[in-house]
Amino acid sequence: MPWVSTLILIPLVTALVLAFVPARDRRTARGIVLVGSFLALAASIVVLALFDRDLAVLQQVDHLDWIPAAGVSWDVGVDGISIWLVLLTTVIFTLGVILACQRLPQQRGGIFLALIMLAEAGLLGLFTAGDLILFYVFWEFMLIPFALLIWNWGGSERRSAGMIFVAYTMVGSLLMLVAIVATGIIAMDHTGQLSFLMRDLMGVPYGEATATVLLAGFLLAFAIKIPLWPFHGWLPRVYSQAPIVVTILLAAVMSKAGVYGLLRVGVPMFPEGIGNLLIPVAILALIGIVYGSLLAWRAPTMRLLVGYSSVAHLGFIVLGIIVIDRLAAQGAVLQMINHGIVAAAAFVIVMILARGTGTEDIDRLGGLARGAPRLAVAFLFVTMAALALPGSNAFVGEFFILGGVFDQYAWMAVIALLGVIYAAVYMLRMYQGTMNGPPRGVQDGGRAAEMTARDAIVLVPLILMMAWIAVWPNSIVAPTRASTDLAVAPAQIVLERPTDQIGVLPDRAAAVGTASEPPPGAAGVRP
Repeated sequence: MPWVSTLILIPLVTALVLAFVPARDRRTARGIVLVGSFLALAASIVVLALFDRDLAVLQQVDHLDWIPAAGVSWDVGVDGISIWLVLLTTVIFTLGVILACQRLPQQRGGIFLALIMLAEAGLLGLFTAGDLILFYVFWEFMLIPFALLIWNWGGSERRSAGMIFVAYTMVGSLLMLVAIVATGIIAMDHTGQLSFLMRDLMGVPYGEATATVLLAGFLLAFAIKIPLWPFHGWLPRVYSQAPIVVTILLAAVMSKAGVYGLLRVGVPMFPEGIGNLLIPVAILALIGIVYGSLLAWRAPTMRLLVGYSSVAHLGFIVLGIIVIDRLAAQGAVLQMINHGIVAAAAFVIVMILARGTGTEDIDRLGGLARGAPRLAVAFLFVTMAALALPGSNAFVGEFFILGGVFDQYAWMAVIALLGVIYAAVYMLRMYQGTMNGPPRGVQDGGRAAEMTARDAIVLVPLILMMAWIAVWPNSIVAPTRASTDLAVAPAQIVLERPTDQIGVLPDRAAAVGTASEPPPGAAGVRP
């Protein structure tokens, strides 16, 4: 059974069904979206169960010649880089759907849920696409539902927030489209056929100058979506104006699209251009770590604080990828998952506090732990994870990144350490300012801000996932190792760094598969 294609189709079909539910029938809409989201989650678990962690290449591939004349294929599958992102997407969207059903808008609630499912389908397609044109289609596809969710159900400045989001994203997307088309045409001179299959394009020697230009086109689109400093201008307005459920999905899942693209497409496909862009991109990541931390420290609201902290954390992930180090890249993949879980939990806590107190302003709150002890404990657990304290789920990933970065560029690691210090400052400011001290902003001792059973349905699974990764991080790292090593190996060879890994050959075409045949060992590949 084509499980990966089925996984993408489930939320698409769910959204289509929701579009025909009468606007007043909110109960039916809730039932349909819950069934669809849990089916997608179940399908992702099946895909994970069928995954062979010893294979570095795309597995469970569903291939269909979509537009043969243009070299475009429906080609989807999973590898070690994408498998956990697929599961993260279905988990976060399932929890997001539960949250949305609890806070369903009075107007057009069914359409609201349908757009969430469309966004999930777009992200699942993006994380599994093995064809560059298909990758671009899903890249653009997921923009539409997110923009409509912000535009129609956001805050008082939702229209301007939606326009900013679309404008930023479209600029990068257009450049990426040009880079994709140019990549396929240039590769045709070497392969003898027009193909946009990633496994075909990764075996092509583009040359240093050409690879640098093409990589830059992709990088700009990725940097905007992450967002990487200085392309984060859309984040404050969008995160503050979007419905809280949408903010959770943006921060926890959509932000991974850019870093995934960097590791899945940019680094392995254009290794000849890495040498020219490594230092500039690393510097932007370092600035993002420090600048994002400073903005988080000075943020007036809890939502902005968590949003700006994401700029810093994602800067760590980009740094781990761009330095071209096996350990750092493995840490980056682990941190993608960690950040998605922690960011989602942090925004859920922000939602609970804002609902119970009527404000997101940090300076207007205080002493809530007395009336909301359960929330205070959960908040403390999430704060520890955000700080990457030893024993937390984020510690191993951050340790891998800093260790790999230090091995290649010690000065970068020293600067990145500032982000670790600043994280303690801004996260403890938010926790101390809201939970401890004299009561402020509440009239009942904070009892209205306590975590309810309905809140626990969403928050407790996130905390359990943090605990699982903290205790057993290798359960995430081991399945990703082979694919991550393969992704950075071509750039390591170009940069004349030792690869010392089994199965990675100096001949890039042999390592990733040729135009005439699928990658060796790819389970389920159809001729």
